[in-house]
Amino acid sequence: MYKEAAVNHSIRWDNAEKTVVLQQYTDKAVKDDLYDLSKQSAEMLKSVSHRVHLIIDERPIKVTLNYSDIKYLEDNVPENQGAVVMIVDKNGLTYKMLIQDVAKTLAPKAFDQPYFAETIEEARQLLQEHFAVHYP
Repeated sequence: MYKEAAVNHSIRWDNAEKTVVLQQYTDKAVKDDLYDLSKQSAEMLKSVSHRVHLIIDERPIKVTLNYSDIKYLEDNVPENQGAVVMIVDKNGLTYKMLIQDVAKTLAPKAFDQPYFAETIEEARQLLQEHFAVHYP
């Protein structure tokens, strides 16, 4: 019997200009959600010709990346992907920064412009200040 996988994430355009994609995990997210979000995000970015930044809200979960995960993300980075702002809890920031440093050597496109924030509002502010992203 076929059992449909639960969707433990959401993804959407975060502004009217389609220059930011917001990805969010739920507390029930599993590794497949990482792959689903990556695929959906790539499709969205490929639907426009301009640079698109990502906000990834990872607060509800702890994402542990292995070599295969990192290579998958690298192989699926659209040409127009811009900065990636990860929303993480303060407690997990040191670990996340360490993983980013290691991953950057293995996947320079996927981990090229990592930024960190504690809230979605902080992530949006960062994109407005550093990349001239517009929000209403």
